[in-house]
Amino acid sequence: MEQANIQMTEPGVSRADLAKLLAQALGNEKASDVVQKAASKLGIRRDPLDKGQALSVLEQIAQTPGLVGITARFAKSRLHLR
Repeated sequence: MEQANIQMTEPGVSRADLAKLLAQALGNEKASDVVQKAASKLGIRRDPLDKGQALSVLEQIAQTPGLVGITARFAKSRLHLR
């Protein structure tokens, strides 16, 4: 009897979920805007993103000076713990 090769994958991370990680410090509108711009800059069009893409988006945002970058670095840590 042949067994099916079932691969368990992690659920995706939506752009809205990424924005929620940033929204408390930045506000909803600013958080959504920076996530969209970073994903676009990286050429990521899909939604939801896989975890690697989500981390790449946050890394892109983390390069921004000031509160935006600091918030993204904390969000990366939280995403790693998921």
